[in-house]
Amino acid sequence: LHEVQADSPGAGAGFCAVLLGRSGGSVLWIATGDEAASPWPPGLARHGLLPANLVLVRAARAEDALWAMEESLRCPAVSGALLALGEDSRLELTTTRRLQLAAETGGGLGLLLRPEAARMEPSAATTRWRVTGLQGAESFADPSWRLELLRAKAGPPAGPWAVTWRAATGRDDPRGRLRHRAQ
Repeated sequence: LHEVQADSPGAGAGFCAVLLGRSGGSVLWIATGDEAASPWPPGLARHGLLPANLVLVRAARAEDALWAMEESLRCPAVSGALLALGEDSRLELTTTRRLQLAAETGGGLGLLLRPEAARMEPSAATTRWRVTGLQGAESFADPSWRLELLRAKAGPPAGPWAVTWRAATGRDDPRGRLRHRAQ
């Protein structure tokens, strides 16, 4: 289970689509209500997540979305699952621990996609990433992101790195470590 904190819905959805596309099988994309991170299958396909492998789940309530996420992570036939959460969503440590255990049981990739403005509580997720869309990408078809590892169970925070997704080759192109700017 990994958390992805994104500055914009498009940047987060694109980055998560690349990761889920590499999982190699059926993927569930779970959202509640009118979440801004609602997927657009042709756009996700440009990021390597094929519509044939994608199951979209729209839950009426947050509890239903969490149930769908946990059940999909437990299923060995599911290679990945994403839960798109809104700014006001809160996840208790116990909830994230249940999702982490479900991902370990099923063996798939679990992603929690959250807006940057969301309050981040303690979590049992293995990692927490910040994804920022970079302007000045070489083309519309090749999105670029600034990635930062904010928290990891196995080590210290790291980054930032600049990465470009090459849609034509289906590969990422790391551009190296970025220097931290004084803020």
